[in-house]
Amino acid sequence: MPNWFCRLSVITLLTTCSAFSADKPPIIKLCIEDEDSYPWLLKNRPGLSIIMMQMVEKRLEVKMDIQPLPWKRCMEVVKHGIFDGLFKISFKADRMELGNFPMIGDKPDISKRMFDDSYSLYRLKGTNVDWDGKVIRNAEAGIGAQAGFSIVDQLKAMGITVDDGTRIADDNLRKLLVGRVAAVALQTQEGDASIAANADMRGKIERLSPPLAEKPYFLMLSKPFVTKYSEFSKLVWDAVAEVRESPEYKKQVQQFK
Repeated sequence: MPNWFCRLSVITLLTTCSAFSADKPPIIKLCIEDEDSYPWLLKNRPGLSIIMMQMVEKRLEVKMDIQPLPWKRCMEVVKHGIFDGLFKISFKADRMELGNFPMIGDKPDISKRMFDDSYSLYRLKGTNVDWDGKVIRNAEAGIGAQAGFSIVDQLKAMGITVDDGTRIADDNLRKLLVGRVAAVALQTQEGDASIAANADMRGKIERLSPPLAEKPYFLMLSKPFVTKYSEFSKLVWDAVAEVRESPEYKKQVQQFK
């Protein structure tokens, strides 16, 4: 396992007084998915989500133990309070059964998001699959999508047959290459990166506009954690927002390749 996934050490004096005064745990145990999701999560080096959480850790002076797990298992262990939280996750009402999002009333507080990302539809060049921002046409063979991701339900609600047998973007794109599906729906930055990295895909697959969906992504905290550390949980989400807008993090985003 890459050593940067392990417990992240903290030595800093730059912490708000409120973070010192709130009851807080000695460690926060978080899980992430164990597959690449460029540029947010990567197996061979820290992605932008890990870089963000390192900065959050420093602000709060609390250690974070971040472990990669299969995505569905990650959600399950948070649901049962085995882990204190997970990232990165988009909001769906039924996901509130898994854990807590930062909320304003019955809506997620997007000011506390980690980042925004989108889903796009990819087709083979020369095919007639179409997306006009409202309706997907000529996709009778179905659309491939990543297992456990929120776009699956959106596509099904549109009456589309969905093949969500794999989480891995490259595998979904290869289904497209061999004609198993008419198109694939992927997170845009990850889909673009996968195509750019594979010579057998470059020049053969194209992304359609506009995006299928644009969504904020959050750090979810488990229900037991929020119950026990309610005030500190707010400070955690506040720190995420502060880091996201900080010059230090924005520089990391600009320089990330």
